[in-house]
Amino acid sequence: MQDPLAFVLAMAHIAAAVALLNGILTTIGQGNVAAKAIESVARQPEARGPITTNMFIGLAMAETSGIYGFVIAILILFVRPLINPFLQYLTAMI
Repeated sequence: MQDPLAFVLAMAHIAAAVALLNGILTTIGQGNVAAKAIESVARQPEARGPITTNMFIGLAMAETSGIYGFVIAILILFVRPLINPFLQYLTAMI
């Protein structure tokens, strides 16, 4: 390991990629929720109102997870919470 700072930055970028993967998987889940809601309305058109309400509540809860992953990725990439303590540790060692 040549440069420990480069290693920490690389791990931060990998962590941000994992956090953004959450958003991709959230999108797949939301597509499944919408598809099942459409199938339910096709089977029981008279229950359209409650099905649509429950679908939107479920989509909002799923979207919250994707937004949290995006915010965490932004924080890791731009605020860099791991870099300052690591730099302090390196300067203390020198």
